[in-house]
Amino acid sequence: MKKLLGIVVLGLLLVGCSTTNSVISENKLKKDMTKYELNSMYFLMDPFADPFVYGAGSEFYSDINKEIIWGMDKSLFYVFRGVSKPVDCGILMCNKQGNGTLESWHYTLNEARESISKPTTKASNSNNKKTKSSNFKKGKDAMVASIKDIPGVADAGWPQDISLWIFMSNPNAGHDFDRLGYTVCNGAVTNFGVEKGYSITFWNPYNKKEIGKFRCY
Repeated sequence: MKKLLGIVVLGLLLVGCSTTNSVISENKLKKDMTKYELNSMYFLMDPFADPFVYGAGSEFYSDINKEIIWGMDKSLFYVFRGVSKPVDCGILMCNKQGNGTLESWHYTLNEARESISKPTTKASNSNNKKTKSSNFKKGKDAMVASIKDIPGVADAGWPQDISLWIFMSNPNAGHDFDRLGYTVCNGAVTNFGVEKGYSITFWNPYNKKEIGKFRCY
């Protein structure tokens, strides 16, 4: 009798039981669904694919509030974001589903892990770009301060990133602008880290006319 009852129960579990592939093909998975919604979807599914039963796996990344969960068969790996309470599984079922919303799903654990690491990489690249930009600005500011100390220079500045202006205090003194431009251009690279790729324009500050030009390329 017990054996017969066991067969009946097993039959009820398997009839109409969905697979991971059917979930994907039928578009049942939706981004931003909660763990409760995902768990409800597994009510009539293969228990070995259920990420909320004993034997399932999970990885919690507390520093970025993300979690990867998967079933015993490791057929699909779910990435949840906004997680402050991860899944907590007991002997038979998960006592606590935790929180968070579904961000993505993957066929391998490595793919799931890579999806989590990408935002960090982007943030790191963004920070590197900001640091380089900040250092470049400091170099340009120091460069301008140094140019102002050159005898015969009244003022200097960057109206644009590709244009450096130098105002001469005595514009009719017969300056060698090619030599002065070459000195400024190459000295900026060596002393201030300001790369080439701009024009240096020399001005008469009294009539606001251009009196010389050097291409720093």
